[in-house]
Amino acid sequence: MAAGSVTIPASAAPPAEAAILPPSLIEALRRDLGIDADEYLHRVEVAHRLSDYARSARIAHPAAFAGIRMDGARPVVSLTDGVSSGHARAAAEAAGFTVETVSVSEATLRERRAAFERWLAGQTRAVAQSIFGYGIDVAHNSFAVRVAKDIQLPAEVGPVRSITATMPETRPDNSTDEVRSIAAEEPDGAIVGGQSYAFQVDGEAHRCSFGFNATDEKGNAVNITAGHCDPNNLVVQAKRTREPQRIFTVRGTSDERYVPGEKPKLGAELGYFDASSFSPHDYGILRINEAAAPRFRNNLVSAGQLSPPTPSIVPPTLDTGSSPGSAPEAARQGDVVRIDGTADPIDGSVVCKAGFRSGYSCGMVLASGQTAWLNDVPGHGDTPVRFEEMFLTTLCGHQGDSGGPIMAGTKAVGINSSIVTTTTLLDGACGHLPVLLGQPLSTVLREHPGLKVRTS
Repeated sequence: MAAGSVTIPASAAPPAEAAILPPSLIEALRRDLGIDADEYLHRVEVAHRLSDYARSARIAHPAAFAGIRMDGARPVVSLTDGVSSGHARAAAEAAGFTVETVSVSEATLRERRAAFERWLAGQTRAVAQSIFGYGIDVAHNSFAVRVAKDIQLPAEVGPVRSITATMPETRPDNSTDEVRSIAAEEPDGAIVGGQSYAFQVDGEAHRCSFGFNATDEKGNAVNITAGHCDPNNLVVQAKRTREPQRIFTVRGTSDERYVPGEKPKLGAELGYFDASSFSPHDYGILRINEAAAPRFRNNLVSAGQLSPPTPSIVPPTLDTGSSPGSAPEAARQGDVVRIDGTADPIDGSVVCKAGFRSGYSCGMVLASGQTAWLNDVPGHGDTPVRFEEMFLTTLCGHQGDSGGPIMAGTKAVGINSSIVTTTTLLDGACGHLPVLLGQPLSTVLREHPGLKVRTS
């Protein structure tokens, strides 16, 4: 599937007068969160300072520190009355943060999580499969477990908050939706985060979204995307191979061989999966071929998406007042975000994502540092796939957005991993419950020394 038109040459430098946020991202902020660009960037800046405070407070005041979160535009630091809490409070208030006194430190909540994991390891398959995930809930100063139904949790773990939830799903896209021509189909067009790429599984082409452009420890051009887009992670063990799993452009409407309504076809080869993790994490590193490398030497993220939007994106019974795929091409040519650094997901903070399937959407981080399971993953039978250190958001995503970038302002935060596809009366224009599981970028960078997200 092709992304929206991005006509910036691969070698072009961003103009000095370029706006920091593109028009369609500003529209997504208004549509999804009811805030403007100034409020968004203000909240992002405050959350970044809050994250810096947490890094030092977690080490300096372990008995008092109980977590951080954003409550709308209000930065909140949770502290107990433990040792050195006075110093921690003074530093937080001096930075302009609101301090809330709670009863349990983050260190104690981590101990509860460890006790729960020991208990869970000894449970039956039926009990284990009724649990979708768990992690620290900063807003409620508790350890929370997401379950399919009420189950008896162990008293020895301590107080546990039980949340009825639905398990996310993860898979690439192989639909027959029509595509629009993109710059990535031109010989010298830049390829940016949020655009699509194709790969083959069992002889059929599938699509995912490019994440953040980056360089490896040797300076090679790479792209950070989702691990479940690696074909080796979508087939049974017997079909996995040591051969590089290659990625391609997608044959789009500008290709003379294109047939309207056809399933995705492979275009030109771009590179291959150099590394991937699909449990306990969900990321892949695409090594780009030398011939295509100049097209990836940029720090851009795009709002490219399907044209026209499918019913699953904008249900025909809903009138959102705008059609995200109907904007004139001329209005979308500069519709990019320029990444200038990285950031961690903060509970309650605002983030936005991009993906070829549904473009930009914005939401909030519900919880970070979460463990989650997924069932019915292609190639894994009835064995659940376990993820660690993930973050849960209210972002709207669709199959095919997998691997696309999650941002806070102009900072790279994570990668689109999994979505909840349950439909409710609260879905809005998303077409299903807007819940998306993200892979933090910090994990990928930590596990691959020398890997750097491009900032130019």
